[in-house]
Amino acid sequence: MASGVLALVLIGVLFLGSVIGWHGRRAYGSHGDMKVNKSRVPTFRRNRNRAGLLTAALVIIGLLLIKALTLH
Repeated sequence: MASGVLALVLIGVLFLGSVIGWHGRRAYGSHGDMKVNKSRVPTFRRNRNRAGLLTAALVIIGLLLIKALTLH
């Protein structure tokens, strides 16, 4: 039973880590080369905010999920 829970936690951590990393990189990439892309700043801001908020929400959900699985 313990190895099954450990495997589930590991799969959850790997999945959430990859999703969080992808969205975090997308939020970070929206800052790049702003001098060239001044006309697209509102789009960058929207993407940056959306990706940043999604990253923060996934981190919180992931921590709560891991805590619930380890306490069970």
